[in-house]
This record gives sequence, C-alpha cells and structure tokens, in this order.
Amino acid sequence: MAGFRLDQSNGRLTAGDVQPTGSAGYPHISVDPSGGLLLGASYGGGAVGVNPILSEGRLGEPTQVLFHQGEPGPVLPDQSQPRPHQIPFDPSGRWAIVNDLGLDRTYVYRPNTVVGALEPNTPSYVQYPLGRGPRHAAFHPSGRWVYVINELDSTMTALTWDSARGTLREIQNLSTLREGWQGARWSAHVVVHPSGRWAYGSNRDDNGTNPQPRRRIGTAFLESDDLVVFRIDQNTGLLTTVGHQYSGGKNPRNFNIDPSGQFLICAHQDSDNVTVFRINPATGMITPTGQDLRGIAEPLCIQFAPRVAG
Repeated sequence: MAGFRLDQSNGRLTAGDVQPTGSAGYPHISVDPSGGLLLGASYGGGAVGVNPILSEGRLGEPTQVLFHQGEPGPVLPDQSQPRPHQIPFDPSGRWAIVNDLGLDRTYVYRPNTVVGALEPNTPSYVQYPLGRGPRHAAFHPSGRWVYVINELDSTMTALTWDSARGTLREIQNLSTLREGWQGARWSAHVVVHPSGRWAYGSNRDDNGTNPQPRRRIGTAFLESDDLVVFRIDQNTGLLTTVGHQYSGGKNPRNFNIDPSGQFLICAHQDSDNVTVFRINPATGMITPTGQDLRGIAEPLCIQFAPRVAG
C-alpha cells in the first residue's frame, strides 16, 4: 500500500512511502475524520486492517489485521471465503461499516484512534440471505439510511442507520436490473446524490461468461452495462426505480457525483474510458454530455479531492 503527496496547486501526485497491509491487497480504503488512521478492506485476504497516519501524511506499519470468520455463502468462487470489499465511515465519523461479499454480511466497527484498532460493535454485523454478495454501501446525507448494492443477485438493500448505537436494520430489497433482464447479475457500485433525493447503482454484464455486448428483450436490444436511478422517499428512506441509462462502456465498476450534484462521472474498467453524464435536477435521471475520455488504462475509481484553504 502506497501513500502519495497531493500538490494543491495543480492536483499532481508524488509517490511517498509504502507499507504492508498485513494480509492481501485492499480494493477499498478510508481515512478516519481525524486523519489519524487508514482503514482497508482486503477482498483476497478476508480481513480488514488499520495503518496509522503519521506526521506529514506518512503511513505506519499495520497496528491491526482482523480476519473475518464465518460460513461463506453458496456462490462459487466469489463466496469461497470471507471477502471484505468496502470500508466507509458513516456521516458522524464515529463508525466504519464493512461489506463482506463472501459472508453476506455488513459489519459495524468503532475505530479506536488511540490504539489504532477497530472494535466490533454489538451486534457486530447484520446477516443477509445467503447469495446476495453485498459489495458497496452509501450513506444518505441525513445519516438515517444506508444503501447496499449486492453484486451476486443484483439487488439494492435499504437499511435504517442508528448512529447513536451503530446499528442497521433492513427495510427493503429490490432489483437493480431492467424488467425482463436475462443477462448477468454482476452489480458493482452505489452513490447517493448530495441532495439525498436519489441513489444510483451500476450493473455490469460481462463477468467472463457473457460474450454478447447487447441483450434482446422482446423486439428491442438493450445495452449490456447500465446505471440504475432510484428515487429516495425522504420520510421513509424507501426506494422507487426511476429508470436506467447505458453507462457508455464495458464494466462500469465505479462512478461518482461531483460536489455540485450536477454531473455523474463513470469509469469503465474493460473499455478504458470515463463518461460524463448530466443529472436532471427534477427527476434524477442522467443523460450523456458527450464528454467521453478514452485511453485511460482500466480506470477503477472516481474520487474528488477536497479543496484545501490556503
């Protein structure tokens, strides 16, 4: 795992120190609000880990490597072992949750910045029906709800979130796919709009077993990879499907919404391109802007760097 220095004048990165994870590679990392800890989820290692952040942003060696235990789900090879996939903080900054795709669980931890460790909450996780494969989660800006996208059955789970107790409760689970879809079930990422009015998810249709780039439903052909848009009820947190939009490439593994809430930027790992969409402020639906950046080798993640005063 490597650290980089960000030049605030031009956004350029300079490679810094490198530290081990204590397990395998991290598909996702988070920094706690105090800036003192880096948390990582190790999909291949079945573990979550903690590295301290030292002076001038330098990384320290791991202070904790915590291996998940449990009976994996039935979908092979994806659920052949515990597979932590993501470790975001909640809006209060007091808790970190971990989606474990292999065990069909979302864990809740309280980071201890004094000793550099993750302390399991009580209860320590919410258990989903086997075979869902929870992959990524996004919190509603109000802090009242969490939305988890499930990779293996292509569903979106809505849960209530109690930031005082650090507890989750499922209230809804619905498909991320178009009606009548016969392609792959291989969903990836979820983002909640800054306004809290909509949630977005990505569906992928080529996991190595689906060579056809397009699918027929009735007499119409539909593009194979898409983004689904949900409306969020601001009283209940429940979701209603608004529509789908072709993502603009193959394997939309990750996307994000710019801080203004006007644009959605989607990265396509297998077609090496990044596509920009404009968000309709009335409906939440997205339309391509025509901005499509090609030739980026396997883009995996879209993040916006915060502005730093001075």
